[in-house]
Amino acid sequence: MAPNDSPPPSFSPMRRLGIGLSVLLSVVAAVCLVLMVNYLAARHFTRYQWTSDARYELSAPTKRVLEAVTNEVKVTILFDRTEPVFALIAGLLKEYSYACPKVRVETVDYKSDRGRGELVIAKYHLPQSDVDQVIFDGNGRTKVVRENELSDYDWQGLLAGGKDVKRTAFKGEALFTSAIAGLLEARPPTAYLLQGHGEHSPSDDDAKSGYSVFSRFLEQKNITVKTLRLQGGGDIPEDCQLLVVAGPQDALDRTELEKVGKYLNQGGRMFGLLSYYRSQRRPTGMEKLMSEWGVVLGGDSVLDLPNSLLRYDLMCTNYSAHPIVKPLQTRALYLVVPRSVWPLQGAASSADAPRVQQLFATGPAGYTASALADDGTPRVNPARDHQGAIPLAVAVEKGSIQGVSADRGSTRIVVVGESIFLANETIVKAANIEFASLAINWLLDRPQHLGGIAPTPIKEYRILLTHSQMAQVRWVLLGAFPGAVLVVGFLVWMRRRA
Repeated sequence: MAPNDSPPPSFSPMRRLGIGLSVLLSVVAAVCLVLMVNYLAARHFTRYQWTSDARYELSAPTKRVLEAVTNEVKVTILFDRTEPVFALIAGLLKEYSYACPKVRVETVDYKSDRGRGELVIAKYHLPQSDVDQVIFDGNGRTKVVRENELSDYDWQGLLAGGKDVKRTAFKGEALFTSAIAGLLEARPPTAYLLQGHGEHSPSDDDAKSGYSVFSRFLEQKNITVKTLRLQGGGDIPEDCQLLVVAGPQDALDRTELEKVGKYLNQGGRMFGLLSYYRSQRRPTGMEKLMSEWGVVLGGDSVLDLPNSLLRYDLMCTNYSAHPIVKPLQTRALYLVVPRSVWPLQGAASSADAPRVQQLFATGPAGYTASALADDGTPRVNPARDHQGAIPLAVAVEKGSIQGVSADRGSTRIVVVGESIFLANETIVKAANIEFASLAINWLLDRPQHLGGIAPTPIKEYRILLTHSQMAQVRWVLLGAFPGAVLVVGFLVWMRRRA
């Protein structure tokens, strides 16, 4: 071959053109396939739970509620990001937004972004002292889930004199689903708070006796709050779906009691918070009325020293199996100088008689004190007082089939021998606000708000190592791993030099 002869081309011009077109068409086809897959995926979105960690897996009831959402629901996580429960909240609500595009989630860290935090607090009229919460806003209404409602706790360490309170379960899904379900309700029920006898006032901001936080809590549950005075003419209004009698200090007269009795006989719902301490150990007339419904209100104070922090208060963890308190089995109620509330012994057992069921009681070391010492403190009267598990609250139901949703005209009553535990300062302690929520949901027959979604257990993992094992781990982490990198680097350097 001559030196100036060039080799023939590997491909002819037509061949190169064909290869180029083939590559171009392949790229276009690949892009079209990607676009088609994304188009279909966007309209048929499905997430799969591959891990054994079910904290972020939505239950069937939650999915049914989310399917019913037609308008936008804005969820604001007003939380300190360093709170242990924040990651659980954010992860779970992300699943809500994936399952329902109408749910929009926004996170506001009020510590790192104080300006936005203050705007959220002002917009939703939130108390400054109780900041960590999740706000659901939709259909012109708002629901608030507070940080102290989101977890179950083990209080045994605290009651034993220590400071160790462990979080045992996360209840975010039940509360978040209940909040969204509340936003979907068309017509809000109306609650009337009885006034005129020294009751707690829904407009009072006093920390010890005011009920302004309780009033806002009802409004956040999509309940219209009004006040009611029964002096003079007129009965309880027809739109009253819940009557709240909270801590009367003075007695109701005969006419007023007849009006309340007539309301209950016609299928009324009443939340009775009847403190013997606030009435200064005087009867208010509610004692006789409640006895007609199979409830005995004790003229006493109840103490339980092993479950007390300040002697006259009480941490209650002894619950029955009633739907109101069943979700609280691992939590405590904080009560202040309660009185005993007993189911009436020997009450009529006919089919239409009221069914009275205990809600919670003291521990086995509880006792009643119906007398007063010279200094005014409660003391035991051996002739009439009791020892053991003293009942502190009951639920009464009449006119419906037990275990079935209450029919129209049925009566429901919840009676608690205390009212201060729902005042502004104490309502946010322990599980008090959660009990109030569960009691009101049962009274108004809101089964979708009672839960039905089990709390997610919080697992603790501990690695126990001896001193020698800790030393071995330390040498592996500080010596072996960095040393291996150095050795590999040295070998690579030596090979390159060779």
